[in-house]
Amino acid sequence: MKWCSKLVVPALLFALSQTAVISAHAETKLTKLLPQSIRDSGTLRVIASPNSPPMIYAGKDARTLEGMEIDLTQAVADALGVKLDVTSGTFDSLIPSIAAGRADIAVGSIGDLKARQAQVDFVDYVKAGVGMAALKGNGAGIKGLASLCGKKVAAVRGTFQERELSAQQSKCQAAGSTLEVQTFTDASGAVLALRSGRADVWSGDTAQVAYAVKQFPNVLEQVGDLRIIALLGYAVGKQNTQLRDAVKSALDELKADGKYRQILDKWGQGDTRADTISINDAWL
Repeated sequence: MKWCSKLVVPALLFALSQTAVISAHAETKLTKLLPQSIRDSGTLRVIASPNSPPMIYAGKDARTLEGMEIDLTQAVADALGVKLDVTSGTFDSLIPSIAAGRADIAVGSIGDLKARQAQVDFVDYVKAGVGMAALKGNGAGIKGLASLCGKKVAAVRGTFQERELSAQQSKCQAAGSTLEVQTFTDASGAVLALRSGRADVWSGDTAQVAYAVKQFPNVLEQVGDLRIIALLGYAVGKQNTQLRDAVKSALDELKADGKYRQILDKWGQGDTRADTISINDAWL
């Protein structure tokens, strides 16, 4: 299927992929802000969930990462004068990997939520929200959460959407109806469930939903209202405040010199620009 060729990458290849994106850099004016261990190694270890086009995803070779977030992360590394060492993982493995010290930062459309701040700090860089899609012609009557009662809805495991849908299940049951929530490790799995008829609706990040509908305009359609509900950010260990602040300084520089805007515009994400780069600015 066309979808598989563009978005579905074998899980085994993701698990095995580990890509040093660039060679060592000369120090910059921001390098001194980094923890000494990262300065000594010259490497920023990144754990990424590459299943969220156009934000971050594996390219045609199933190894090279592409998308807005990998371009932005590359620019952050350039500003800090280090190379990237990127390891791929599932979305629900990102924060545990940071908490366990297996990576320095995590990226992959991670919403800055108060519940997550118990484990990690966030450096927030774009706005994000919830969008929904259905098969073309099957979206009649789907407006918001309440209209999902009686439906089968797909979502990515560990996301805000999963939590929101789980809460809605109780409301549907109280109203004498049902809501079946199907969870998947990535957006491609959720969309395959939608396309095969196993799910009626897919609830995902606005960027992912809009991208999928744009790729398959004759198959999928957006339904309901797009809701901006949170900021996305890099997850950093709570004890690693020096790295957190260095990453913020790099993003501030990219925002000031226009590279931040250029990267977002390149991937059609100009409308998601954050007003300021912030730390732990959870809206939910």
